[in-house]
Amino acid sequence: MKTRILIYSLICFYGLLWGGGVSAHFFWQRTPPGAQWTAPAFLACAAALVLLGASSGRLWLAAVGAGGFLAEVGGVQVALLFGPYSYSGVLQPQLAGVPVVMACAWVILLAYVKNRLGRLEMNLWVAVVAGAVWMTAIDLLIDPVATLGLGYWVWHAPGPYYGVPFSNFTGWLVVSAVLLAAGWNVRVEGPGPRWVGLSVIVFFGLLAAAHRLWWPAAVAGALCGWDAWLAKGQREEPAEGRAETGTAEKSET
Repeated sequence: MKTRILIYSLICFYGLLWGGGVSAHFFWQRTPPGAQWTAPAFLACAAALVLLGASSGRLWLAAVGAGGFLAEVGGVQVALLFGPYSYSGVLQPQLAGVPVVMACAWVILLAYVKNRLGRLEMNLWVAVVAGAVWMTAIDLLIDPVATLGLGYWVWHAPGPYYGVPFSNFTGWLVVSAVLLAAGWNVRVEGPGPRWVGLSVIVFFGLLAAAHRLWWPAAVAGALCGWDAWLAKGQREEPAEGRAETGTAEKSET
């Protein structure tokens, strides 16, 4: 009962942060002064809902958060993976130059991708590659919004895609593949990972539209369409199975 109350409270809080963030950027194109705390609260709340709403895979998700955070530290300190960049002071607190809530971002997105991959018939390595590509597609949406719209970090060697270098997407592909391969036999079940992850995609898609970042907004639309197509296929499968079973029973009779 207490867990259910906690989840409902977090959903209400998350909904307020989600709606407030979208409204602020459509009306003023920025987070209001004094409301910088809402960004880390948004990510932390979303990650909590993912973990509470997942019926399996929580231990792997905790490891994903730690692994993603360490990859960010390596990226900031020695430009190891993503290209030279540094975080601004928007997201606090920070450790080794990286906002602590970046661990939450990796948890949210990889939980979403892993949850959806679990509904597809794929062998291990195909699933790892598909998941890494999926994560990189999500970053095509998030990175321009996070830098140009929200000012979370700055690229020191800007690239051709809204200032984002191609090395960043290579880094996302590699780190995502490693983390997915480490959890190759883990299933992330439950409604939380899908709905929270999808809500984050819609959130960044709306912010992209608010800042007139049309290609990222189009990526968000494609990602949502892909999710809807997968969900439609999953709803149709049981119905087809029931129809086939019924036909078989009639013919036996």
